[in-house]
Amino acid sequence: MSIPDGMEAADIPTMRNMEIGDYTKYLEALFFFDHHENLRSSFGEYPVATTPEQIDALIKYLKHIKTRM
Repeated sequence: MSIPDGMEAADIPTMRNMEIGDYTKYLEALFFFDHHENLRSSFGEYPVATTPEQIDALIKYLKHIKTRM
């Protein structure tokens, strides 16, 4: 799955109906590594993480907020 230029992120009903495999592909489309190996968001291309330690912090944060779902 790739996100075409100009496409918005999936809406909530679409995401709720995604099989986990499709959701994983969607996640892969939401992020990319730039030429400096920085993790960036496909929408807006803002940086998400620039070091392995930041990825660890992101994972820890996501695990923490998982309890709110």
